[in-house]
Amino acid sequence: MEAARDTTTTTGMTGMVGGMPELSDKPWKPLTRVIPMPAAIIQPYRLLIFVRFVTLFFFLAWRIQHPNEDAPWLWGISVVCEVWFAFSWLLDQAPKLHPINRTTDLKVLKEKFEMPTPANPTGRSDLPGIDFFVSTADPEKEPPLVTANTILSILAVDYPVEKISCYISDDGGALLTFEAMAEAASFANLWVPFCRKHDIEPRNPDTYFNVKGDPTKNKRRSDFVKDRRKVKREYDEFKVRINGLPDSIRRRSDAFNAREEVKMMKHKRETGGDPLEPIKVQKATWMADGTHWPGTWAASAPTTPAGTTLGFSR
Repeated sequence: MEAARDTTTTTGMTGMVGGMPELSDKPWKPLTRVIPMPAAIIQPYRLLIFVRFVTLFFFLAWRIQHPNEDAPWLWGISVVCEVWFAFSWLLDQAPKLHPINRTTDLKVLKEKFEMPTPANPTGRSDLPGIDFFVSTADPEKEPPLVTANTILSILAVDYPVEKISCYISDDGGALLTFEAMAEAASFANLWVPFCRKHDIEPRNPDTYFNVKGDPTKNKRRSDFVKDRRKVKREYDEFKVRINGLPDSIRRRSDAFNAREEVKMMKHKRETGGDPLEPIKVQKATWMADGTHWPGTWAASAPTTPAGTTLGFSR
């Protein structure tokens, strides 16, 4: 019984350390790969460094061999400083003679963290979750369309869907930002699958559709042109809706405020109030569902709080 229990315990804990998946059950491979520097760039640079080194060597040799007899202390201090500066320059140039550029090896990363293993038979991603925070304050100075494009590029990032969360903090608490982000969340349902399906780069829609060149280059799927045309049409409509939000919110608020004014006038007549007394109606900012916007109003009221935080999860 004890032997069987030990065997069960050992088998059950394979690939587990402290209750967490052990990554050592997969063959170790570096997660980065070295990108070689083109010889046309590095060789001329090395030649330039060599010429400077030879020039510096002869200059220091001449300085040491020709002391200033009238001011030996001043000459000695200057020579020491020049030698020190030359040594510092050599230390700075040494790593640049053989630069190493590394990039993440996505294939190895996928094999290590997203492939099925005895400890992870379903192949659920072991990559950590990532939270993105986007801050904004004034939709007049920071156009909502720019913020929306930023959010869309974050949501479309090449990372496990369940590991991405995006938060927008609006210090101004503007309804315009809120409704623009709602439009962005709706358009993301089309933009994100399109990016993942066709490996779109860059993933900011405004940048992508303004890139000059052949958009079909290196695209192998036969339905790419059809999908791109559809997404482009939807994005153009998305921009029109975003740019039209300020007028839409203003017209809606004016209509609701006029309705409130009519209600107050009717109430005054029913209660026998002074008809000559002016009616004071707070110019509120209204949401589409007919309620007051809890953030900052266009015509600020002293009781309206400022600042809103929105969250998106893919």
